[in-house]
Amino acid sequence: MEITAIYVTTATAADPEDPVWSKAPETIVNLNKRLNEVGARMSFEAHEERHISVKVIHNGTDIFFLYKWEENEANIACDYPVFPDAFAMQIPFLAGDSPLCMGALHQPVNIIFWRPDLQMPQNVVAGGSGTAQTSPDAASQNIRHSQSWADRVWRVIITRPMAAASENQVSFERGAIYKVAFANWKGGVDAERGGHKIVSDWLNLSIQ
Repeated sequence: MEITAIYVTTATAADPEDPVWSKAPETIVNLNKRLNEVGARMSFEAHEERHISVKVIHNGTDIFFLYKWEENEANIACDYPVFPDAFAMQIPFLAGDSPLCMGALHQPVNIIFWRPDLQMPQNVVAGGSGTAQTSPDAASQNIRHSQSWADRVWRVIITRPMAAASENQVSFERGAIYKVAFANWKGGVDAERGGHKIVSDWLNLSIQ
């Protein structure tokens, strides 16, 4: 399965209803692998599979990701034992597939992590299960977003410069293809957090 990031001459795209999004093909991604805290894959029933709608555009300078998924309630509070909803996109730093659960020591990954209670999405780096950390440099915390929840659907737009701000980010280049994977956490009574999540397989992201 391939996600295509189309080129548009101008884009601010901070609104999911912006007409510019009608130009982008929609990819429905299945998240059907459950991971526990130590990264071991666990079986689960087919009816637990989740689906994320993904659209991607860029203007040569910035890249915009529009994500939509169903959630009966908007779980925003972070107050144990209640946890917020969350979503993440993972990209290997190096060509080829990294291990799906947070990469590995010599196959590190870059993660954009969104949670509705955060002021902005986090740029995260990881080199194996249990190693994920927010990148320490301020330059790579350059991710903007908009979010809304209505009619039992989250709509989240993530925006980032295409050029990496530091060694802690992956650069996006026109004509290139990147591996990407997605993760979703249900907050509230489901109490998914940390390593307890559902993830997709690796997909290709093609930048036009």
